[in-house]
Amino acid sequence: MSSLARTVLPIALALSACFSLFGQGLVSANGHELFLDCRGTAPGPTVILLAGGGGTTSTWDKVQPQVSAFARVCSYDRAGLGQSSDLQKPQSADQIVDDLAALLKAARLSPPYVLVGHSIGGLYARKFDARYDSEVAGIVLVDSAHEEQIWRFAEGEPDALAEYPDWKNPAVMSAQGFLPPKERVQWHFTKPLIVLEHGIPPEPVWHEMQKDLASRSPEGKLITATKSSHYIQKLQPELVIESIRAVLSQAASSGR
Repeated sequence: MSSLARTVLPIALALSACFSLFGQGLVSANGHELFLDCRGTAPGPTVILLAGGGGTTSTWDKVQPQVSAFARVCSYDRAGLGQSSDLQKPQSADQIVDDLAALLKAARLSPPYVLVGHSIGGLYARKFDARYDSEVAGIVLVDSAHEEQIWRFAEGEPDALAEYPDWKNPAVMSAQGFLPPKERVQWHFTKPLIVLEHGIPPEPVWHEMQKDLASRSPEGKLITATKSSHYIQKLQPELVIESIRAVLSQAASSGR
């Protein structure tokens, strides 16, 4: 490598990391090129938006611009999705959390964080918190998947398993973060937590799981989006925005 290259390369990498804090770009993390979109410069915890299965940064197009007015807020495309690099094979939930941790470090996005997870993104948020609880100031779960949902649906709403063709394969379900029959989620949280659940149509088993998630924190709160189906951030984005604002406010008042 020439002396010029040795000088220019570190500068380019540093500029790339800094750019990712305040704009859009690809960040090298954990062997992938991950697309990151960061907006806003307000002090306090950085809000990290985690999309659901197959979702990209566009999942948050009705939420992120408004949140950027009162917080620094970042969304990203997981490996194999959107503008991020391709994957050779599907990732496990643990690998996805590995990527997120590496992305935050590579992009120099320092904790604390408020995690906002939609659908299975909520499960990833809890996995991240289980590893890095001291870095998490609060959580908003947007119609979040539940670790027990495969066996709960099998018992109470088997029709809901149509979107999980491998639901009878324990190895596949475990890799995705779901628990085997009768096994209970162990996650607990001590900080601000808001759980948003869809209200159209009302689903008793789903409602019980959302109640359970809200009960996992003494500061937990359950809100039903009465005009929404699964994509609350698209149908009632104001609920998501205000929930993020509320969690940030609670975190600030408690010194997190």
